[in-house]
Amino acid sequence: MAFVLGFIFLKIWLLRSQSKELGKKIFDAVVNSVFWGFLIWKGSLLLLEPKLVIDSPLSLLYFTGGTKGLILGILGAIIYFFFKARKLKLTNFMILQPTLIFLFAVMSGYFLLNLVLTEKHPKVSPSSTMQAGKIGLEEGNTVPDFQLMTIDGTVIKLSDMRGKKVILNFWATWCPPCKAEIPHMQDFYEAQDKNMVELLAINLTSSEKNTQSVKEFVKERNLTFPVLLDQDGDIGSRFQAITIPTSYLIDSKGIVRKKIVGPMDKEMMNQLMENVD
Repeated sequence: MAFVLGFIFLKIWLLRSQSKELGKKIFDAVVNSVFWGFLIWKGSLLLLEPKLVIDSPLSLLYFTGGTKGLILGILGAIIYFFFKARKLKLTNFMILQPTLIFLFAVMSGYFLLNLVLTEKHPKVSPSSTMQAGKIGLEEGNTVPDFQLMTIDGTVIKLSDMRGKKVILNFWATWCPPCKAEIPHMQDFYEAQDKNMVELLAINLTSSEKNTQSVKEFVKERNLTFPVLLDQDGDIGSRFQAITIPTSYLIDSKGIVRKKIVGPMDKEMMNQLMENVD
């Protein structure tokens, strides 16, 4: 949305300050630069996390290279625009002026939109503002307790995780974004202190062909985090896992801190964990 605002602002400025033909060429160069920057940002995951992409090619569809990838994308866009502008024989001032105007419009739009959207959808709240109240799924509620069996027959009770920060993830083997998320979850899990952080992946087994297919999926991908089987679908329904993957971030006191709908990558999981106690 911020980029759309930037394009609109740039187009208006070009119409007022440049000839129609030159303005169109500059605008097209900016659009193409942003397009190539976006491709570099998306494709940077292959450069930064090749193992994850090899394990799950769908990662390229659902994830980006994160902050590092964004920097690469911005540099790529700037370089492309510079060489394109040189071909148009633009002076340094004519190159700098639309660049600064476009960036100013995008950043201003992003700041204003983020301010509005953040008020409606707050980020993880500081622990000092959280109060353990009624049992429920809203931020600040004590997470409902349950127990499920893992694929190896171990019974896990959520309340036994108190003292650890927990990511509660609902997924299925037939879900494309879940498949893309799984390697990132494994990479994240391997890097964690198991005494401080736990990752519980609850498979919606009632929607699977059979339990064996889930076991084969886990074995093929060498997953080491606990995979729990929701064979009756009760827990998925209770936790409103309508769209999957759906995850809940739970702090060490058993309080729901955030609900995330959609796939997460390793960087996002790390950031979420840093913001909770």
